[in-house]
Amino acid sequence: MKTIRIAGAQGFYGDSPLGAMAIAMQGAADYLMHDALAELTLSILQKDKIKDPTMGYARDIEVHARTLYPMAFAKGIKIVTNSGGLNPESAAEKVKAILEKQGIKGVKIATITGDDVLARLPEFKENNVELNNLDDNSSYYDSKFPPTHANVYIGAQKVKEALDNGANLILAGRVADPCLALGILAHEFNWKIDEATTQEDFDRMAFAITIGHILECGGQASGGNAYSEWPMNYSVSDLGYPIAHVNEDCTAILTKADNTGGKVSRNTIREQLVYEIHDPTNYITPDVIVDLSNIKLEDVSENKVSISGIKGKPRPEKLKLCIGQHEGFVTEQFFFFSYPFAYDKLQMFIKAVKETWAKLPVQILESRFNIIGVNGLHEDAVEIPNADELNERSELGLRIAIKHKDDRTGKTAIAGIVCLGLNGPPGVISVPGWGNMNRAMLSLFPCLIPRELINPEVKYIEV
Repeated sequence: MKTIRIAGAQGFYGDSPLGAMAIAMQGAADYLMHDALAELTLSILQKDKIKDPTMGYARDIEVHARTLYPMAFAKGIKIVTNSGGLNPESAAEKVKAILEKQGIKGVKIATITGDDVLARLPEFKENNVELNNLDDNSSYYDSKFPPTHANVYIGAQKVKEALDNGANLILAGRVADPCLALGILAHEFNWKIDEATTQEDFDRMAFAITIGHILECGGQASGGNAYSEWPMNYSVSDLGYPIAHVNEDCTAILTKADNTGGKVSRNTIREQLVYEIHDPTNYITPDVIVDLSNIKLEDVSENKVSISGIKGKPRPEKLKLCIGQHEGFVTEQFFFFSYPFAYDKLQMFIKAVKETWAKLPVQILESRFNIIGVNGLHEDAVEIPNADELNERSELGLRIAIKHKDDRTGKTAIAGIVCLGLNGPPGVISVPGWGNMNRAMLSLFPCLIPRELINPEVKYIEV
């Protein structure tokens, strides 16, 4: 029975390449699957593209092209990634140049585009295409915020096509994270995707999507970020990234590279499985709806977990579209107050800040004052200790954050309270570099779009 090894080589833009390099050095996988695109990553890439039209891709592929890719290609390992971001074709040209400079030849690079619909938003409005917010059902056309990006989560068909046509490296746009694995497995096992009609087809796709979902966050499936294995009695500085040994009969063994840190267990896998899926009986992806209610996970041996029992349902009628929006700016600064009376000092400081801002010609849309170590993360969801207890703390931190419309308010607001370093309570310290001035505030508008409006395309270049 044919078995294909896929490694989760990257969980986010900027992830360390060391886990993937360890896998490549050992020749422990047939494919490296990289997921670089979180929802707001595309807004970050759009900023790059505005400054330089040749940018807009995940720039860590330049490091990968100098280090990881040559190692992988030498072992016959193929690479599938959505690191192409908003500019897959430019990313391909950059990678080609880096590989050629190293004397590497014989690499076929495929790019997948068609997910970026930012320029088509006026067209959709003119043609009365409904774009209603999935959270509150509001229409996108009523939004007062300018868009930063607009990308559709596309499926695996073009990944399969590119591999069928001999690609060694795929640089895709917003192919949905787990669909990267489905494209690989559909190619290797000759499974149907767009032509799927039978229950067997749906179950195969659902199984492949589940494998992709486990791998898409990299080290999170192999012991990283794991409440289920707390207190995590294993090394995380050399965490081994997850590898799926996938069989054609829709079973697999999940493991990691030899002599690496981390842990692959039933606990780590099931914790990753429930990450960002909403309904476990209806995990919606572009190509298939996945039912995980009868999944079977078993610890086979140390760092080896078997998986089977996934069922599938026909794909959704529409595709998900995420539109990034620029809602204004956020400015934040941190201050720290020392014992004694740290809490009383902090409260006096907050009062003085509010009174100062009330006198300034600034429009602050929203302000927040959070005590680090008390309610800095959970805000009103936690009970704040009484003042006597907080006054006994050796120190307290204060995060001040304001939301504002223009990129000048932040500087004016912070400059207005600098004097409190001498004029305010004693025992306070702040360093300008601890905060952020006039940082763009980005939000997402999630909606659905008819899939027939989206036509992904594959192009090739060769090194």
